[in-house]
Amino acid sequence: MKTVNSVFKGKVRWEVLGLLSVLLNGVVYAGETPARCDIYIKGSEQSAITFPCTFSQRRGHVTITRSDEVTYSFTPIGDTPGNYEDQKGNTVYRQRGLGVDGVIFKLKNESVYIYWDATSLEQKTSEKKEP
Repeated sequence: MKTVNSVFKGKVRWEVLGLLSVLLNGVVYAGETPARCDIYIKGSEQSAITFPCTFSQRRGHVTITRSDEVTYSFTPIGDTPGNYEDQKGNTVYRQRGLGVDGVIFKLKNESVYIYWDATSLEQKTSEKKEP
């Protein structure tokens, strides 16, 4: 007959294994989502251009790939969240300002505004394709 102690230990083992599985799955697989990227040249209040893009994040590392094949890669630096370094060694800052609609990355010469909802961009693209 099992004792309460052995049943408890078995239950804890399964809970720990389940938690580890969730944590490892979150670390192993990168999150990737289609988005809209608006590019603002430093000092400008209007976006210079808008692209469909893909945003992904893995272990704090951020990758943004625009439809014109330009890719931004940001590596976290220091202990302060939102501080990054780009692939050229320049400092990048993640900023709030879009709320739940997206995120802003301030680079040396431009800012990239990422909007999670890219449907308006998709509608404009499909309108251009129609004769």
